[in-house]
Amino acid sequence: MKLGQRLLLFYFLILGLLGWFVLDMVFSQAKPLVRQSAEETLVDAANLLAEMVAVDAQNGAIVITPQLREALQRYAARTPDADIWGMKKGGIHTHVYITGPDGVVLFDSRGRDEGEDFSQWNDVYLTLQGRYGARTTRSDPGDPSTSVMYVAAPIRDAGSLIGVISLGKAGRSIEPFIQRAERRLMWYGGGVLLFCLVLGGLLVWWLSRRVNRLQGYAQAVAAGERVSPPAFRGRDEIHALADAVTAMRRKLEDRARLEDNVTLLTHEMKSPLAAIRGAGEILADEIADPALERFTDNVVHESLRLSDLLDRLLAMAQLEKLECLPAQKQAVDVASLARQWQHSRYALVQEKDVCVSVNGEGVHAEPDTLKLALFNLLDNALRFAEPDSVLTVEAKAGLLRVSNQGPQIPDYALARVTERFYSLPAPGQEKSSGLGLAMVQEIASLHEGTLKVENTADGVAVTLHL
Repeated sequence: MKLGQRLLLFYFLILGLLGWFVLDMVFSQAKPLVRQSAEETLVDAANLLAEMVAVDAQNGAIVITPQLREALQRYAARTPDADIWGMKKGGIHTHVYITGPDGVVLFDSRGRDEGEDFSQWNDVYLTLQGRYGARTTRSDPGDPSTSVMYVAAPIRDAGSLIGVISLGKAGRSIEPFIQRAERRLMWYGGGVLLFCLVLGGLLVWWLSRRVNRLQGYAQAVAAGERVSPPAFRGRDEIHALADAVTAMRRKLEDRARLEDNVTLLTHEMKSPLAAIRGAGEILADEIADPALERFTDNVVHESLRLSDLLDRLLAMAQLEKLECLPAQKQAVDVASLARQWQHSRYALVQEKDVCVSVNGEGVHAEPDTLKLALFNLLDNALRFAEPDSVLTVEAKAGLLRVSNQGPQIPDYALARVTERFYSLPAPGQEKSSGLGLAMVQEIASLHEGTLKVENTADGVAVTLHL
């Protein structure tokens, strides 16, 4: 799945969950809010009618005069023909009844319950006790739509409670308003959700388009094409990433050009050097003059030195191009590698009369790079070793340590000996190429390890951690 599709899916999931929670909360509150509004209106109307009924009270008792009865009956029969926010109201749906202080019904707008005892209904019972009285009753216990909400108000005469007036509102008369509110909420919620989804889709398309441009640029660079970096408006993370990719490209191109030039130069120089060396060796055989022999020996020696430097430069360039180890790690016999090194450096080892001591069996590493590292460490140790001394090789799991007996490294040079082309002169010898420890450092990086150079009591020890 592409990045844009993942972002859109994630955005839609978050938006959908948020919309569902909000709409669910609103829908769960819509019906109670409408009922609360209706109840508040009934409270006002009940208290208004209570004051009107109290006007006709006589001797502390409610009197239902013919005028009052007729007025209430006309009220129940009115057809208001009202347009309430698009909802037509063609009749009065309010039930009115009046009870005395004993809870017996004195007046019923429907003319059915007069004389009945309502003293146990909550609206009458609580109001007679001086509290707020209200109830909801279903005419059909199994049908929620038949519920009627009643609100009562006390009727007082000279401060004394002489009766109760109750107003009832059928649930069917409120339901259309609730349904309309829910429909509008659904439409508005759906519209907002759709708008946010479209907006999120546009945002994801915009981000994906920028990322795809950057991806195309990176792929073109990887393919070796000369392309201009993409131009982005604004200073955001993608713009900064494009700048970073461009800077990395330029540095890699400079490095690649340098490596190619070095590789080409070394390859081109090897043939002339071989010819110079061959010519020097032929001249050395033909010349008897000691003064000229020194010149020919110097030609041969310097050509060998340059050839060794070119070989090391090529090896260093190959190591730097590696992004990972060229082969799988395996158990490597360090003692066998040490014997190979002694055989290849037989003349130099004999000249200094040094011996090699190997402690341990082997290490787990990539064989070719470990061999190159060990040979360079031993070459370096031999250059600075005292005559008739011991080169010690210690091999453990994940560790290779080579130490010699000889002069210590000055403190100012300890931190620099692994730099390329940095070299210290060995006693009685010329400076080396300065690439040996640098190559070992590269090999340590390929093995995700470290290289540590330190002075010991009688010489120097170099430890390669793998």
